[in-house]
Amino acid sequence: MRGPVVAVVLAMTMATAACSGSSSKATKASTTTVAIATTSTSALSSTTTAGSTSPVSAAPTQPTAHLVAVRAARQGTSDRVVFEFSDRVPGYKIAYTSERLSDTAGRQVTVTGSATLLVRMESAGGFNLDTGKPTYTGPKQVQPTGTQAVQQLAQVDDFEGVLRWAIGVRGQVGFKVSTLTSPARLAIDVGS
Repeated sequence: MRGPVVAVVLAMTMATAACSGSSSKATKASTTTVAIATTSTSALSSTTTAGSTSPVSAAPTQPTAHLVAVRAARQGTSDRVVFEFSDRVPGYKIAYTSERLSDTAGRQVTVTGSATLLVRMESAGGFNLDTGKPTYTGPKQVQPTGTQAVQQLAQVDDFEGVLRWAIGVRGQVGFKVSTLTSPARLAIDVGS
């Protein structure tokens, strides 16, 4: 037992001597490390809060992803729209559109807001063909409360593996898309 204690004391003594002999170098390295950490944190913060109005997409996944919930709420400095799935996040394309929205039967779908963010999810649906039961039983229109940019969500259609929802926004503002797990979610943060 005495051997390990002596080794630890000896190692500490040598480390202390090394540090005291070049204290200005150690201080400089420490300062540089802090500056890098501060810069990295700032860059991460600006990336996290910044959004774009450019379209965002991801390739479809297989098999079909089953929608179970749709919601929107204020989160931090943006409004978050969440599409929750029972198994996986499907492929998607999210972009602002000025086109008139119609479902597959040709019925016009309107959404409150001066700009419309269209969420097209491919290889997705609110109905499970294997079980013959709906997986999404929520409303086709969601009127969130407490949001600043997002005014309304409306399902455009759910047909042949393509699920489309429109997000009515107060104006064409930046948005950021992320996918989350446990449960599988497609999250869209819309700036205010």
